[in-house]
Formats: sequence, structure tokens, C-alpha cells
Amino acid sequence: MKVFDVREITTGVDAALAVVDDPRHRHMLKNYRRHALLEVSGYWEDILVPTMTVAHPVYRLTERGKTLVLDGMEEVRKFYSGIVEQGVNVFGALEEKVAVSDYGIFIEAIFAQIVRGTDAALAGEHVDPDGTYQVSHRFAAAWPYRDGLLAGEFIYDDTGSWRVDEVDPSALMTPAEARKALAPFLEQSPLSEVEDGLRLFTA
Repeated sequence: MKVFDVREITTGVDAALAVVDDPRHRHMLKNYRRHALLEVSGYWEDILVPTMTVAHPVYRLTERGKTLVLDGMEEVRKFYSGIVEQGVNVFGALEEKVAVSDYGIFIEAIFAQIVRGTDAALAGEHVDPDGTYQVSHRFAAAWPYRDGLLAGEFIYDDTGSWRVDEVDPSALMTPAEARKALAPFLEQSPLSEVEDGLRLFTA
């Protein structure tokens, strides 16, 4: 069984960048890469700057049959600030396929998170509260872009794919540890690179 390693969260998008030549498509992939690194590092405010995201983003996040709709910047900001305040922003793909078109980014992935046995994500799972577990599931997603800016996230969960596996406690990483581990990766995705790419979308 593969165990989640935060340092591998860009593997899917890096594979796409290795083969995509279209400059506009590459820009969207670079935006997506920076977005993912910022989110897991806890720098959520840097995701929502005007050179990364539209002024009125719309998110549809489906998980275990329930859909959360975030309509507008205020609701999206509350969502990101909430997950960081709770310390539940250390997550990502175990495996990920990333494609891109003029519409935006398309993703099919196995998403994972390492949590303690007392975590709310394990409610009803009858696990050892002193244990450490990997919660994983499949999802597909579409991230539309408009004029080079992220316009939203539409994430659709495969409810039947949820699984819980006990893992070694060493796999658990705190938000601070994740931020430190991802710092070199974030340096590879500077905001200036994304800002330069926006020139491709001007008339």
C-alpha cells in the first residue's frame, strides 16, 4: 500500500508540464501547481490574489454524497481559513492524472490524508484512538479557468472508494512540518511566473 508523502503532491502536474507545449495550457498548469503548494503549506491568502483567482470564484465540493457550494470570494476565504485554523490542510494525491485544455484543468486522483485515530474524519470507523491512519478515496475534478485565472473548483467524490488503513506514526506530518518540506517546491513556482503567464491572455 502506498502511503501519502506531502513531498509528492506535485507529481501529477509535473508529469503534465513535462509533455504540454501550449503556452496558455502551461500557464494554467503552473497556476494549479502553485495553488496546491500554497494550500497545503497553509498560505491560503496567496491563492486568492487577483493574479491567481477570479474576483468571484465558485466551488462545488462533493464528499460522501454531500455537496458544499462556495459562491464568491467571501465564502471561499472562509473555507480556506477554516481548514488552516483547524490544522487539516495537510493532504493531497497519492496518485494523480492531470490534463489541461482551453477550459481548464481536469484531474482524476486518489486523495489521501494521514490522521490520528481521534480525528473527526474517522468517526464511526471503530479505530484505535491511539493509532495513526490513512484515509483515502478517489475523485474527479474540473478546475475552470477564465483569462488565465482560476474560476472555481468542481470536485466529485467516488463515495464507494473510501478506505481507512493503519499506517506507521512516522507518516503523520504537522502543518508546520509540511510547510517546511514544501518550501523548496514552492520556490520553483513563484508568483512572478504566474503573473508573466497572464500576458498570454491579453488582447
